[in-house]
Amino acid sequence: MNLLQGDCEVCGKNKAKYTCPRCEVKTCCLDCVRIHKAELECNGIRDRTKFVRMKDFTDTDLLSDYRLLEECARFVYAVKRDEKKKFTRIDKDLPIHLYKLKLAARKRGIVLQFLARNFTRNQVNTTKYEFKKNVINWRIEWMFPNVEGNPLKFVDEKCPENNKLSDLLDKYLNPDAAPFEGSKFLAFYKSAGLSGVKVLLKAEKVKGSQKKFFELDPAESVCENLSGKCIIEFPIVFVVLKDHAYNFEIITPEDEFDYDKSEHSGTNTQESQSNANGDSKPESSRNGYKKRLLLTEKIAQEKKEEIEKEIKEQRKKKPKNLLFTTGYSSEESIINTDSDNET
Repeated sequence: MNLLQGDCEVCGKNKAKYTCPRCEVKTCCLDCVRIHKAELECNGIRDRTKFVRMKDFTDTDLLSDYRLLEECARFVYAVKRDEKKKFTRIDKDLPIHLYKLKLAARKRGIVLQFLARNFTRNQVNTTKYEFKKNVINWRIEWMFPNVEGNPLKFVDEKCPENNKLSDLLDKYLNPDAAPFEGSKFLAFYKSAGLSGVKVLLKAEKVKGSQKKFFELDPAESVCENLSGKCIIEFPIVFVVLKDHAYNFEIITPEDEFDYDKSEHSGTNTQESQSNANGDSKPESSRNGYKKRLLLTEKIAQEKKEEIEKEIKEQRKKKPKNLLFTTGYSSEESIINTDSDNET
């Protein structure tokens, strides 16, 4: 056996006795095994997915592959039975109370999405929808970055959607408000007051969302401020002093998605026609909140316009049919007639 193994590839003094299952280095003793693991950073565990040529393929390799596939099947089956890992896709097979909450947010023009159950943000979310009252009570995290030391975070577990942001911020910005744990660190905010701060919402599902924020109007309700935006689990609101607002990139939905004025005029004409038919107010305004265009709908419209533009450019790049004696192609005449008809 030693003759087949050859000499030790580490020391070269003795005949080899062992072969590493992973890198196939031949060694003679335990010391040489440790040396080869340290120099080659080898863990000594056989690579079960390593390529094996057909001429070197044996029954042992076949059995190893079969057992590997069995382990993969058992792992997938275990994940399906695990309650914490069952909901791996966003909004797939939502429980009835979360489905009603998402549907109610959709009617208010809010795109509400949920994370998997094993995420901390999902576990601490206390946002609920009261079906009988038709009211969403939001969990809101208030971030105050302009304080000494680390930014402060306060949480309101139950904020009715009809309450104004100014009323919710009163206990944090009003100097005469009742003290609570951590309120002594908000001296700069209380001296500035509501007029000296900007209320920002962390942007979600937009390009570079980690550094972008939407500015909220404290005079409007929570529902009106969240309308037309995407929320993951619950809103995270930053309260920033106006002197330090330059550190935050403040955007609006119109800045992220540019659209033709004709689209807005089309929507205005539809609204005027509905008003003429007798529907003086939309359903959202009758319920006491303003419904805005969803970002997802804007993205879909933008993609549709891009596809139509690409199709027109590809038609122009097609080779011309110059078999006619008139000197122009049949496709040119068709495109020109189409443009004349549009005008």
